[in-house]
Amino acid sequence: MKTVQSQVAMAELLPMIEESFRQGMTVTLGVTGNSMLPLFRHGRDSVILSACDPTALRRGDVPLYRRPDGRFILHRILWVKKDTYTLAGDAQQELERGLPKNCVLAVMTGFVRKGKTVSCRNVWYRLYSALWMLVRPIRPFLIRVGSRMWRWWKREGK
Repeated sequence: MKTVQSQVAMAELLPMIEESFRQGMTVTLGVTGNSMLPLFRHGRDSVILSACDPTALRRGDVPLYRRPDGRFILHRILWVKKDTYTLAGDAQQELERGLPKNCVLAVMTGFVRKGKTVSCRNVWYRLYSALWMLVRPIRPFLIRVGSRMWRWWKREGK
C-alpha cells in the first residue's frame, strides 16, 4: 500500500481523527517541532495515536491535547492531579501546569522511525521514558553534551 504524505492544519484533521477513533482505528501523524527531542525529530518521526479516556492517563503517557489557545501539542505527563495534568516536552524545562484533563484528545501508543514501528509497551521505550523523566533537572546539560558528541562523531566521519 502506498503512503501519501501532505501537510494539513490539525484543526482541519480533527473531525477525521475523531471519526477514525469512533471506528476503533488508530491514527498516525508526522511530528512537527522539536519539543520532544531527543525522542522525536521534526520531519523524521511519526506518532501512532489512539482514543483514550482523558481522565485515566498516567505519569509518562504522551497525550495529544488542545491547549485553551487552540494549539495542538504532544508532550509527556509528569504529574497527575485530580482534574489536571502537568506536562513538558522531552526537550523542555518549563512545565505546563494545570492542563484540564478534558483537553486531551488521544494518547500515543507507538511511533514510527525510519519505517520501523515501536510500541509504547516496548521495554526500551519504557526505560527511556522513565530515565528521561528522572533526569529532568539535568536535561539541558545532557542535551548539550549529546549534541557536542554527535557533532564530533559526524566530524570524525563515523
